[in-house]
Amino acid sequence: MSEAIYTVRDRDGVAAPADFVQMLHESGLLDYFKFGQIMVPVLHFRDEFLHHIAEHGLSSLYSFSIVMEDITSPSLDINDIEKVVAQFVSQLDGAKRIMIVDPYLYAASGTIDVASLFKNLLGKATSALEEVIFVTNGQKVNTKAAIHAAVSALVPTCKIVDFTTDQFHDRFWVDPDAGRGLVMGTSLNGLGRKIALVDRLKTADVGEIVTLARAAGAPV
Repeated sequence: MSEAIYTVRDRDGVAAPADFVQMLHESGLLDYFKFGQIMVPVLHFRDEFLHHIAEHGLSSLYSFSIVMEDITSPSLDINDIEKVVAQFVSQLDGAKRIMIVDPYLYAASGTIDVASLFKNLLGKATSALEEVIFVTNGQKVNTKAAIHAAVSALVPTCKIVDFTTDQFHDRFWVDPDAGRGLVMGTSLNGLGRKIALVDRLKTADVGEIVTLARAAGAPV
């Protein structure tokens, strides 16, 4: 209960909310308890919000049928962005297979080490990993060798499958067997350079992505 949150309101106009602090001082309770005001709750509880969103998805906070939110943006430090995306990727931990659909996954960046970022993210979901299926457009392969090396460094026995198609324009990380996954609004080389959506996928959406990948010829 030490971390419990309580609210204080005046009762039927008997006293003003501001009187509470004065009465608290006069009561002597501050000799036994610490008392402080949380000025910006969103910042104070940012880690709790992040965990909730990663666990239940952004749509759990809204009643709208369509949710668009700039989770990653140029205003965030790359370390903060990585932390946000990593929370989502961690929801895939336990998957034996992970399919990563990203046309420009292997593209390099002038500001971040894409392969290192990829390794940090995938490292959140390797407890049972046996196979990673990469689906790209095959046009930019600057970091391909480094990303494949990152997989091998994390799980030496992991099978790496590389498939090329121009049928996908969005970015997904999915567990094709359990119907779990996430959607990203930009490739890794674009994180921090543009506003981008990151959110969980519904099981039905994961199924559709897997079906489309198979139809394109991907060995899923």
